[in-house]
Amino acid sequence: MNFDTVIYEKIEKIVYITLNRPEQRNALNHALMDDLENALQLAEKDGSASVVVIKGNGPSFCSGYDLKGSYYITPPEGHEKWELRTSLTALKDIERRYLRLLNFPKPTIAQIHGYCIAGGCYLQLLCDISVAANDAKLGHPAQRFGGVSSMPLWQYVLGPKKARYLLMTGRLVDGVEAERIGLVSLSVAAEKLGEAVNEIAKEISEVPADGLMLTKETLNMDLDMMGVGALFRFHAQQNAFSRIIKGVTKEVFPEQS
Repeated sequence: MNFDTVIYEKIEKIVYITLNRPEQRNALNHALMDDLENALQLAEKDGSASVVVIKGNGPSFCSGYDLKGSYYITPPEGHEKWELRTSLTALKDIERRYLRLLNFPKPTIAQIHGYCIAGGCYLQLLCDISVAANDAKLGHPAQRFGGVSSMPLWQYVLGPKKARYLLMTGRLVDGVEAERIGLVSLSVAAEKLGEAVNEIAKEISEVPADGLMLTKETLNMDLDMMGVGALFRFHAQQNAFSRIIKGVTKEVFPEQS
């Protein structure tokens, strides 16, 4: 299957989904969000595919939601601004997309280089394993404008102190610091990034498929029993409320330019 904004490749048991809007640093617009979802569906249906690697073409992994237009940023057609009904509806769909990746039945690996910020950082948080180049830049600069992040995993993954430090300042960290604080699984030299990811993916692909699926299902059920599923719904609601009273400007995301 061909996609406009995603490159889909399969090598042996490993599926590689490459975000392919390099000039926009793979900012998530309507097309890319849909192509990513459809590519995941294709990988799920492939019984011979054991693991999925998500990476980015060009200078960055992903610079976040496209401020020129995306399901997350742009009010629906016929509406000039966000209203409570349209905000809640849009964020329900965003929540569904997050949980789709979090609960994807096969292991997922994010291969991170360049900028991995805002929605891009959300994307890697939803993957099972994240490997970042030492010089990658991760964080959520949009928080400088206030409002509630739609991604509830920050405090769960980092703990309150580090999560609040990043979310209240909007500062970025490099791959080395991201590994140290638990934002990613592993950080490696940029020239070794692809090699490191491929090695991990190959090791995972050698595990019996049924065992992999059961392992991931159990780990995700653990998260549900801890209340993580409810956190996604709560943050979607709060984000919907907060977007009505605040604007978003491109000044926060020069990385998309």
